[in-house]
Amino acid sequence: MIKLTGIGIAVALLLMGCAGQPVVTVPEESAATPIRNETAGWWYVRFRLAWPEEEEPLWWPDLLLADRVAGPVLDAEGEAIYLWRFHRRAARDDAGRQFSFIFRALPATARRVNARIAADPLLIHLQETGVVQKVSYDDPNQLQRPGIGDTSDKNWSPEMQMAWPYFILGVSRLWLELIRELEQRGEWPAEPFARYAAVEKALNARWREEGNHALLHHLSGVFGYRELVILRQDTMRF
Repeated sequence: MIKLTGIGIAVALLLMGCAGQPVVTVPEESAATPIRNETAGWWYVRFRLAWPEEEEPLWWPDLLLADRVAGPVLDAEGEAIYLWRFHRRAARDDAGRQFSFIFRALPATARRVNARIAADPLLIHLQETGVVQKVSYDDPNQLQRPGIGDTSDKNWSPEMQMAWPYFILGVSRLWLELIRELEQRGEWPAEPFARYAAVEKALNARWREEGNHALLHHLSGVFGYRELVILRQDTMRF
Protein backbone atom coordinates (compact mmCIF):
# COMPACT_ATOMS: atom_id res chain seq x y z
CA MET A 1 0.00 0.00 0.00
CA ILE A 2 1.18 3.52 -0.70
CA LYS A 3 0.67 6.75 1.15
CA LEU A 4 -0.56 9.44 -1.18
CA THR A 5 -1.64 12.96 -0.41
CA GLY A 6 -3.02 15.75 -2.45
CA ILE A 7 -4.90 15.93 -5.71
CA GLY A 8 -5.01 18.39 -8.57
CA ILE A 9 -7.92 18.79 -10.93
CA ALA A 10 -7.73 20.74 -14.21
CA VAL A 11 -10.95 21.63 -16.00
CA ALA A 12 -10.81 22.88 -19.62
CA LEU A 13 -13.82 24.54 -21.22
CA LEU A 14 -14.10 24.75 -25.03
CA LEU A 15 -16.60 27.26 -26.42
CA MET A 16 -17.46 26.75 -30.08
CA GLY A 17 -19.62 28.92 -32.32
CA CYS A 18 -20.58 28.90 -35.99
CA ALA A 19 -19.57 31.61 -38.46
CA GLY A 20 -21.68 34.70 -38.65
CA GLN A 21 -22.58 37.06 -35.88
CA PRO A 22 -20.12 36.78 -32.99
CA VAL A 23 -21.35 35.00 -29.92
CA VAL A 24 -21.19 37.20 -26.85
CA THR A 25 -20.72 35.30 -23.60
CA VAL A 26 -21.19 36.80 -20.18
CA PRO A 27 -19.02 34.92 -17.67
CA GLU A 28 -20.79 33.80 -14.57
CA GLU A 29 -19.38 34.65 -11.19
CA SER A 30 -16.57 32.23 -10.43
CA ALA A 31 -17.37 29.49 -7.95
CA ALA A 32 -14.09 30.37 -6.26
CA THR A 33 -15.36 33.83 -5.37
CA PRO A 34 -17.38 32.87 -2.28
CA ILE A 35 -14.83 30.23 -1.32
CA ARG A 36 -12.06 32.83 -1.22
CA ASN A 37 -14.24 35.53 0.28
CA GLU A 38 -12.32 36.71 3.32
CA THR A 39 -15.54 37.27 5.25
CA ALA A 40 -15.97 33.48 5.14
CA GLY A 41 -14.02 31.16 7.36
CA TRP A 42 -13.58 27.66 8.70
CA TRP A 43 -15.77 26.39 11.54
CA TYR A 44 -15.51 23.24 13.63
CA VAL A 45 -18.24 21.16 15.21
CA ARG A 46 -16.54 18.61 17.48
CA PHE A 47 -18.27 15.54 18.86
CA ARG A 48 -16.48 14.07 21.87
CA LEU A 49 -17.29 10.36 21.96
CA ALA A 50 -17.22 7.86 24.80
CA TRP A 51 -14.05 5.79 25.03
CA PRO A 52 -13.77 3.76 28.24
CA GLU A 53 -10.33 3.03 29.63
CA GLU A 54 -8.76 -0.27 28.63
CA GLU A 55 -11.12 -0.62 25.66
CA GLU A 56 -10.62 -0.22 21.93
CA PRO A 57 -12.34 2.84 20.44
CA LEU A 58 -15.65 2.38 18.66
CA TRP A 59 -15.69 3.92 15.18
CA TRP A 60 -19.26 3.28 14.06
CA PRO A 61 -20.64 6.42 15.83
CA ASP A 62 -18.74 8.50 13.27
CA LEU A 63 -20.78 6.94 10.48
CA LEU A 64 -24.03 7.57 12.31
CA LEU A 65 -23.11 11.22 12.97
CA ALA A 66 -21.95 11.78 9.40
CA ASP A 67 -25.01 10.23 7.77
CA ARG A 68 -27.81 11.26 10.12
CA VAL A 69 -26.57 14.50 11.72
CA ALA A 70 -24.08 16.19 9.37
CA GLY A 71 -25.65 14.75 6.22
CA PRO A 72 -29.01 16.54 6.55
CA VAL A 73 -27.16 19.78 7.28
CA LEU A 74 -25.17 19.40 4.07
CA ASP A 75 -28.36 18.63 2.15
CA ALA A 76 -30.05 21.76 3.51
CA GLU A 77 -27.10 24.17 3.52
CA GLY A 78 -24.99 22.76 0.70
CA GLU A 79 -25.03 25.87 -1.47
CA ALA A 80 -23.91 28.03 1.44
CA ILE A 81 -21.13 25.66 2.57
CA TYR A 82 -18.20 26.25 0.24
CA LEU A 83 -15.85 23.53 1.49
CA TRP A 84 -16.19 20.85 4.15
CA ARG A 85 -14.63 17.70 5.49
CA PHE A 86 -14.75 15.14 8.26
CA HIS A 87 -11.99 14.33 10.72
CA ARG A 88 -11.75 11.25 12.95
CA ARG A 89 -9.32 10.63 15.77
CA ALA A 90 -8.70 8.48 18.83
CA ALA A 91 -5.81 9.25 21.16
CA ARG A 92 -5.41 9.17 24.92
CA ASP A 93 -5.03 12.93 25.21
CA ASP A 94 -7.20 15.96 25.95
CA ALA A 95 -9.16 15.62 22.70
CA GLY A 96 -9.60 11.87 23.08
CA ARG A 97 -12.03 10.06 20.81
CA GLN A 98 -13.47 12.72 18.55
CA PHE A 99 -15.39 13.14 15.31
CA SER A 100 -15.35 16.58 13.69
CA PHE A 101 -17.40 18.25 10.99
CA ILE A 102 -15.31 21.09 9.56
CA PHE A 103 -16.79 23.51 7.05
CA ARG A 104 -16.06 26.80 5.31
CA ALA A 105 -18.91 29.31 5.18
CA LEU A 106 -20.05 32.78 6.16
CA PRO A 107 -20.68 33.40 9.88
CA ALA A 108 -24.44 33.53 9.29
CA THR A 109 -24.32 30.06 7.76
CA ALA A 110 -22.24 28.80 10.67
CA ARG A 111 -24.94 30.01 13.07
CA ARG A 112 -27.61 28.09 11.17
CA VAL A 113 -25.47 24.96 11.00
CA ASN A 114 -24.74 25.08 14.72
CA ALA A 115 -28.43 25.56 15.52
CA ARG A 116 -29.50 22.69 13.24
CA ILE A 117 -27.01 20.30 14.80
CA ALA A 118 -27.76 21.33 18.39
CA ALA A 119 -31.50 20.73 17.84
CA ASP A 120 -31.10 17.38 16.09
CA PRO A 121 -33.18 14.75 17.95
CA LEU A 122 -30.75 11.96 17.14
CA LEU A 123 -27.81 13.92 18.53
CA ILE A 124 -29.79 14.67 21.68
CA HIS A 125 -30.48 10.94 22.02
CA LEU A 126 -26.80 10.10 21.53
CA GLN A 127 -25.93 12.56 24.28
CA GLU A 128 -28.57 11.14 26.61
CA THR A 129 -27.29 7.60 26.07
CA GLY A 130 -23.68 8.63 26.61
CA VAL A 131 -22.43 7.79 23.12
CA VAL A 132 -21.66 11.48 22.59
CA GLN A 133 -20.23 13.05 25.71
CA LYS A 134 -19.87 16.63 24.51
CA VAL A 135 -20.45 18.78 21.43
CA SER A 136 -18.47 21.98 20.97
CA TYR A 137 -19.07 24.66 18.38
CA ASP A 138 -16.85 27.44 17.08
CA ASP A 139 -18.28 30.87 17.85
CA PRO A 140 -19.51 32.48 14.58
CA ASN A 141 -18.84 35.89 16.13
CA GLN A 142 -15.12 35.15 16.26
CA LEU A 143 -13.64 34.43 12.84
CA GLN A 144 -10.30 32.75 13.52
CA ARG A 145 -9.58 30.85 10.29
CA PRO A 146 -10.38 33.05 7.27
CA GLY A 147 -7.79 31.56 4.90
CA ILE A 148 -8.48 28.52 2.74
CA GLY A 149 -5.31 26.85 3.99
CA ASP A 150 -5.89 27.65 7.65
CA THR A 151 -6.96 24.11 8.58
CA SER A 152 -4.22 22.39 6.57
CA ASP A 153 -1.04 20.97 8.08
CA LYS A 154 1.44 23.81 8.59
CA ASN A 155 4.31 21.46 7.76
CA TRP A 156 3.11 21.29 4.16
CA SER A 157 4.14 23.67 1.41
CA PRO A 158 1.95 26.79 0.97
CA GLU A 159 0.70 25.38 -2.32
CA MET A 160 -0.38 22.12 -0.72
CA GLN A 161 -2.04 23.92 2.17
CA MET A 162 -4.17 25.92 -0.26
CA ALA A 163 -5.07 23.03 -2.57
CA TRP A 164 -5.60 20.22 -0.05
CA PRO A 165 -9.08 21.33 1.19
CA TYR A 166 -10.46 20.55 -2.28
CA PHE A 167 -8.97 17.05 -2.14
CA ILE A 168 -10.28 16.20 1.31
CA LEU A 169 -13.72 17.55 0.35
CA GLY A 170 -13.91 14.90 -2.36
CA VAL A 171 -12.63 12.21 -0.02
CA SER A 172 -15.17 13.13 2.65
CA ARG A 173 -18.00 13.19 0.12
CA LEU A 174 -16.98 9.77 -1.21
CA TRP A 175 -16.85 8.36 2.34
CA LEU A 176 -20.31 9.75 3.13
CA GLU A 177 -21.80 8.45 -0.11
CA LEU A 178 -20.32 5.00 0.49
CA ILE A 179 -22.01 4.95 3.90
CA ARG A 180 -25.30 5.94 2.31
CA GLU A 181 -25.04 3.39 -0.50
CA LEU A 182 -24.17 0.58 1.87
CA GLU A 183 -26.89 1.55 4.33
CA GLN A 184 -29.52 1.58 1.57
CA ARG A 185 -28.45 -1.59 -0.24
CA GLY A 186 -27.70 -3.98 2.59
CA GLU A 187 -29.87 -5.93 4.99
CA TRP A 188 -28.96 -4.47 8.35
CA PRO A 189 -30.32 -4.60 11.89
CA ALA A 190 -33.17 -2.17 12.52
CA GLU A 191 -31.64 -0.81 15.73
CA PRO A 192 -29.48 2.20 14.72
CA PHE A 193 -26.41 1.39 16.81
CA ALA A 194 -26.19 -2.20 15.58
CA ARG A 195 -27.08 -1.04 12.08
CA TYR A 196 -24.19 1.40 11.74
CA ALA A 197 -21.78 -0.97 13.48
CA ALA A 198 -22.57 -3.48 10.72
CA VAL A 199 -22.31 -0.83 8.00
CA GLU A 200 -18.90 0.16 9.37
CA LYS A 201 -17.62 -3.40 8.94
CA ALA A 202 -18.83 -3.41 5.34
CA LEU A 203 -17.26 -0.01 4.72
CA ASN A 204 -13.94 -1.22 6.10
CA ALA A 205 -14.12 -4.17 3.70
CA ARG A 206 -14.71 -1.85 0.74
CA TRP A 207 -11.64 0.18 1.73
CA ARG A 208 -9.51 -2.94 2.22
CA GLU A 209 -10.58 -4.66 -1.00
CA GLU A 210 -11.13 -1.75 -3.39
CA GLY A 211 -9.23 1.23 -2.00
CA ASN A 212 -5.95 0.28 -3.66
CA HIS A 213 -7.25 0.52 -7.23
CA ALA A 214 -10.38 2.65 -6.97
CA LEU A 215 -8.70 5.34 -4.87
CA LEU A 216 -4.91 5.14 -4.57
CA HIS A 217 -4.19 3.89 -8.09
CA HIS A 218 -6.35 6.55 -9.72
CA LEU A 219 -4.95 9.27 -7.50
CA SER A 220 -1.48 8.20 -8.61
CA GLY A 221 -2.68 8.32 -12.20
CA VAL A 222 -3.74 11.96 -11.87
CA PHE A 223 -0.13 12.74 -10.97
CA GLY A 224 1.22 10.75 -13.92
CA TYR A 225 2.28 7.77 -11.81
CA ARG A 226 5.29 9.70 -10.54
CA GLU A 227 7.37 8.49 -7.62
CA LEU A 228 6.71 9.74 -4.12
CA VAL A 229 8.40 9.41 -0.76
CA ILE A 230 6.66 7.11 1.71
CA LEU A 231 7.38 5.79 5.18
CA ARG A 232 7.58 2.01 5.10
CA GLN A 233 6.10 0.09 7.99
CA ASP A 234 5.11 -3.52 8.56
CA THR A 235 1.51 -2.41 9.00
CA MET A 236 0.61 0.82 7.25
CA ARG A 237 -2.17 3.24 7.98
CA PHE A 238 -2.59 6.37 5.94
